[in-house]
Amino acid sequence: MARVTPRAAAGPGVVAVVAFDGVRLLDVTGPAEVFTTANMFGAGYDVRIVSPDGADVTTSSGLRIGVDAGPPDLPARLHTLVVPGRSDWRRAVTNRPLIALVDEPLKRSRRVTSVCAGAFVLAETGALDGRRAATHWRLAAQLATAYPRVRVETDPVRAGRRRRHVRPGPAATRAVGRTR
Repeated sequence: MARVTPRAAAGPGVVAVVAFDGVRLLDVTGPAEVFTTANMFGAGYDVRIVSPDGADVTTSSGLRIGVDAGPPDLPARLHTLVVPGRSDWRRAVTNRPLIALVDEPLKRSRRVTSVCAGAFVLAETGALDGRRAATHWRLAAQLATAYPRVRVETDPVRAGRRRRHVRPGPAATRAVGRTR
C-alpha cells in the first residue's frame, strides 16, 4: 500500500499517525493533511499511518483507512507521533495492542501529540503523568478523574494567551475549542 507521502530524502523525519478500529476519521486525516500541506511549503515530512498490527482499520464512521505500517516497520527514530482518539475512550485505553503501539515509540519520538480523546491513550501509557494536558472540553473532567496524575487544563482555549494546545515538554495534547 502506498504511503500518504513518499519517503522524504531530506526533511524533519517520519510522522507516525496512529490508527485503530473505532478511531475518529478526522483525528487521523486532519493531522495527516496538516503535515502533508506543510510539505507543499518545503517541510519534507514522511507521513505514515500505522496500526497495532499493520492492517487497515475501520473508523467510527465505518470508513476504512489504509495503513502504511505496523510497529516493526517504523524507523528507529520518529519526528512526531500523533495519537488520535475515539468516542469511547474506555475501549481505547483497554486495547492493549494500541497502548503498546503508542508506548514503545514514545521513547524514540522527538515530539508526541494527541488529538482530543487521544489524550486518554497517552495518559494510559503514563506519558502525561505530572504534565499539563488537554482533551476535548466535554471530556476534560473524565480525563482528570481517570488519570489524577495528569494536570488537566479544563479550558485551554482561555488559558494564558488563548492557547489552543498544551505543551508539557516533548508531548503536546490538543483540545477542541469552544466559545462562550
